[in-house]
Amino acid sequence: MSFTLERGCADVFVDTFTGLAKQIMWAISNEKDGSVVDFGISVGDNGVILKSQGRDTINFQPKVSGTTQDLNDVTIRSGAEEILVVGNNGTIVRSLSYGNMWNVVTPITSANLNAVRWGRFFQFAAGDNGTILRGTNFGLNWAVVPSGTTRKLFAVSSHLDEIQFVVAVGEKGTILRSTNSGLNWINVSIPDTTINFYSINPAAIGLTYINPFYICGSQGKIYKSTNYGANWVLKNSGTTSTLRSIYFTSDDSGAVTGDNGTVRMTTNGGDTWFTDPYFNNVSGNITSISKMPSSSRTYTALSNNNTLYIASEDSNIVFIGVNQISSEVPYGFSLSQNYPNPFNPSSKIRFQISKLSAVKIVVYDISGKEIETLVNEQLKAGTYEVDWNGSNHSSGVYFYQMLTSNYSETRKMVLVK
Repeated sequence: MSFTLERGCADVFVDTFTGLAKQIMWAISNEKDGSVVDFGISVGDNGVILKSQGRDTINFQPKVSGTTQDLNDVTIRSGAEEILVVGNNGTIVRSLSYGNMWNVVTPITSANLNAVRWGRFFQFAAGDNGTILRGTNFGLNWAVVPSGTTRKLFAVSSHLDEIQFVVAVGEKGTILRSTNSGLNWINVSIPDTTINFYSINPAAIGLTYINPFYICGSQGKIYKSTNYGANWVLKNSGTTSTLRSIYFTSDDSGAVTGDNGTVRMTTNGGDTWFTDPYFNNVSGNITSISKMPSSSRTYTALSNNNTLYIASEDSNIVFIGVNQISSEVPYGFSLSQNYPNPFNPSSKIRFQISKLSAVKIVVYDISGKEIETLVNEQLKAGTYEVDWNGSNHSSGVYFYQMLTSNYSETRKMVLVK
């Protein structure tokens, strides 16, 4: 799948994305041999790793991760090609090639790892049971560091200063702080144990450093620290929805996403937060937001209801992906008739696969010209449903074809406007 952003375009576009992916991060202007290398990495359940390469283009393609464990977070080293991914049962996967090739690191813990972040001198991962790992050698070697808590940790971030300050946050108001590169940890938790913290802003975006730490969580809570995590000040987010991701592109400008399609922005360091009309169509629980390299200011938000939203001052693009209806293993492969049919402007296409397979579903016009790819990914056995929106196409007869290594079927559908 691919789509090129067009300046000045306010239409809504629909394409495919994977419902398995839940966290996304973009590299901003990484330079190699004098050239700029822009790419995005998204990770999800069952070992899914996807990569999109280029500026102004969304073109996610699956990569071989080497694991089937659920993957929970990804971090890209600022200005470089190294990437780390963490997941359940102590899984750590790394790439030293811009995400093209991946290797699984020998696990040193069985705890689920929920967060990972590059630091200036070390790497950090955090997870269940208060687990904190400290890495060296570009994430090849790891050691368990005592955190002083058994609470779940959901996020970690390291400030790139001469002294490496590190903050980890989690359930029941937990905030942990290190002033010596993650070797020792101080508990600076808030008194309110009804709050779970789910995200910390990255301390570096490309080669831009962000000085304050911002954290967000349940009940719409946002806290800010201007002294490397020693003290925290509550900010009014203007919402009570759970906030699951926070991302700043400078000290003052950033965004948060969360449940019920929540997307809010600030330009004054979190003192006030506002909505952007380009996110009006966003729904579901938005688990990730990051900046995509493009010719305009663009944020990329990834939700956990199978939809990737991309929005900027110039355009709003919606990628609707594959929705798994049932994990029960079917007897064989099948492609159902779309419904409704005829339709205007969208219709659903249901299909079944009986084993882990690379699946492709393509839409053709009456002349046989390929006009859109709805699915192009590896899926585990189950029953799936994908939408096709014909808003940008004229009335007429269209065909859709499902292809796997040992199955092929084509059906007809009619768009009537």
